[in-house]
Amino acid sequence: MKLPILVYHKIDRIPPGSRYPKNYVTPEQFAAQLVFLARHRYRSVSFADYLAYRQGERLLPPRAIIITFDDGYHSNRTIALPLLRQYGFGATIFLVAAYVGKTNAWDRDEIQEPLLDVADIRALQSEGGIEFGSHTATHPRLTRLPPVEAQRELRTSREQLGALLGKPVTVLGYPYGDYNRQTLQLARDAGYEAGVIMRRRMNTDATDLLELRRIPVTCLTSPGRFAWDLFRLRWFHGS
Repeated sequence: MKLPILVYHKIDRIPPGSRYPKNYVTPEQFAAQLVFLARHRYRSVSFADYLAYRQGERLLPPRAIIITFDDGYHSNRTIALPLLRQYGFGATIFLVAAYVGKTNAWDRDEIQEPLLDVADIRALQSEGGIEFGSHTATHPRLTRLPPVEAQRELRTSREQLGALLGKPVTVLGYPYGDYNRQTLQLARDAGYEAGVIMRRRMNTDATDLLELRRIPVTCLTSPGRFAWDLFRLRWFHGS
């Protein structure tokens, strides 16, 4: 089967002076995209569901989709989550372990916005419908680090988030979508079962689980582009 994975960052108004406005999708845009998904009978699944499918342990619905958010902004809970629930979708949030409850300090030139704190994360976990993954410990470009430091980023994040969530963290989002062959091996050695990158392609049963493609959605994503990515890409070979 072909599985689309979408990636968002912030569902919110674009504040004046933002250095990276493409990291925003307005609430109206997001709601329209969820309406489109619901109208076309897409059903969100978790990475746990998908991993079980790839291992031959379960089936997925015909139009399965995974919705993801990078960084873990507080607006994921206050703005995105009510819309997700309104239209019947779940999501996965990739957390930066060292910055839980802080701000996006890795983007020093960007407007600083609050990230989910421990209470937020535990509440979302208990309410259901939200899954969490690792976005490393401090959000570096892993390919620019010495292997021992990159491995520390991957292991520390997995350990800290696992302790917070009370269960193993199995999925990794590479910061900035930056990775190479060595990164994949380090992630595997750190105990991750899946990893996600940025690439405007579908995933197939042959896609490397540590190199799953995600379709970026930004404030510039038109309704036509959104439909193109979900329908036309199904006809491209995804290996």
